[in-house]
Amino acid sequence: MLVKKFNSTFAVLHILLILYMTRLSSQSESLTVTKSQKQKLDKFKEAVETIKFPQEWMKDDLNLLRYLKARGWDVQRAKDMIQETVKWWKDYGMDNIHNEDWSQYERSDPYQIDGVDKEGKPIMLYALGEWDLRQAAIQGRLKTLVRWVIKGTDEIHRKTRDLFKQGKINGTQWSLIANIDKFNSQQHLSLDSFDAALNIFRPLFTPSSRKALKVFSSNKETCLAYLLAKIDPDQLPEAYGGTRHYD
Repeated sequence: MLVKKFNSTFAVLHILLILYMTRLSSQSESLTVTKSQKQKLDKFKEAVETIKFPQEWMKDDLNLLRYLKARGWDVQRAKDMIQETVKWWKDYGMDNIHNEDWSQYERSDPYQIDGVDKEGKPIMLYALGEWDLRQAAIQGRLKTLVRWVIKGTDEIHRKTRDLFKQGKINGTQWSLIANIDKFNSQQHLSLDSFDAALNIFRPLFTPSSRKALKVFSSNKETCLAYLLAKIDPDQLPEAYGGTRHYD
């Protein structure tokens, strides 16, 4: 039964997976709030005044609104949530994550974040099917690989915050495209590496991002038509129907 379940699940992975995702919902983020919501925001800002935030952007209204919305505008629950985030940030060493030596992963498990969609929102591209997860597991690098993904996620968050401050986008939404159509038995066909692949991206699957999930079969024409309707060719690599070239 386990093998049958794995084989059927593994078959689903031979696809091109598109996550046209947002951090909160499929609608644009906005600082526009009602009068009562503004009062909640002001109360929340007072409640978190004593928290020592490791990053200045964590105190921005847009970020605070995320926590309020995620906790149904309950100030205490939102405060508890943001305190957990601050603790995780410090415990996980996020302030130093971009200063670490990632040269091995830049070669073996690359991602790109330099493109934008037609609305100007950043795009994150993972060629997950080309990552050798089995080798990473054998070498004991899976935890570091997860950290590499988190580093990339923080990097694109930085980019979206900068674009928002420049007035180029409304909110801090971004899109993730994960190509896993090259999964093969040599590099990926094991329960451990399969579970590892899911665990790497599981933190990104919030309820709102699951609603925005688009999954395509191996019919590349359908997939590329969808991509090119959302993203200009010069913002996509050649493998995705675009004209952008990476060495």
